[in-house]
Amino acid sequence: MTRSSLALDRSVLRLDIVGSSAGGRDRQVYLDRALRAVVDRAIEHSAAYPVAESSYLRVDGDSATLLVGAAVAKAWLLADFVLRETAIALGEVNKPVNEDHRLRVRMALDHGETVVNPPNIGGRAVATTARLIDAPAFRQAVAAAPGQDFGLIVSDRFHSDVVVDGERGLGRLEFRPIEVEVKDFRQTGWVYVPADEVPRRDAVPRSGAVPHGPAPSPAKLADTILQFNAAVHAQNSVFGLSRSDDRD
Repeated sequence: MTRSSLALDRSVLRLDIVGSSAGGRDRQVYLDRALRAVVDRAIEHSAAYPVAESSYLRVDGDSATLLVGAAVAKAWLLADFVLRETAIALGEVNKPVNEDHRLRVRMALDHGETVVNPPNIGGRAVATTARLIDAPAFRQAVAAAPGQDFGLIVSDRFHSDVVVDGERGLGRLEFRPIEVEVKDFRQTGWVYVPADEVPRRDAVPRSGAVPHGPAPSPAKLADTILQFNAAVHAQNSVFGLSRSDDRD
């Protein structure tokens, strides 16, 4: 980990758990641990760049801030680390759990001169990500896509310096601008949330995995009776049933 009291150019990624305060203490503790597991897995699978060696991670319960050194290309950090490895890690962590314990995160990304003096971090980019992630319009965008595990907002500076050039396939993604007004902070942010076209099914446990929390309620089974008033010769036949009423 890089430890320096002098400001250095770094990318700053902040992750906040969506709905972390809901539910009981066990759920909150589980989600906090799951968030750390997601970041650790993403770092572990980032062999292309020395993320582990050039970064500093601070975890504060239901949020985490990762400062990544300038040696890691910003386009790679966004396209490969955030949108690929972190997304994959979220899917892996969520696979063996039910919907109540599913981890969803809001992420914010900026870059600039920052100071790391463990456990303290500082700099405009650190403050910017903390404000961007709390933008009401961003929160609404993530809430409107409940089938997705994450939503992302990048600063106007990061968008113009990194996204606009379109490296690593970033040109194919649609970031939409929103005006962020949080406390005394005023800035344009750029939001990307994957299309939420298909509702997420309850996760199916891996072999041997035990879901956290109560199991999903089993689907109701319709009472079905087939009555034949005479002999029926139907060898190798298939009977199809359908229902036209609106009952559950």
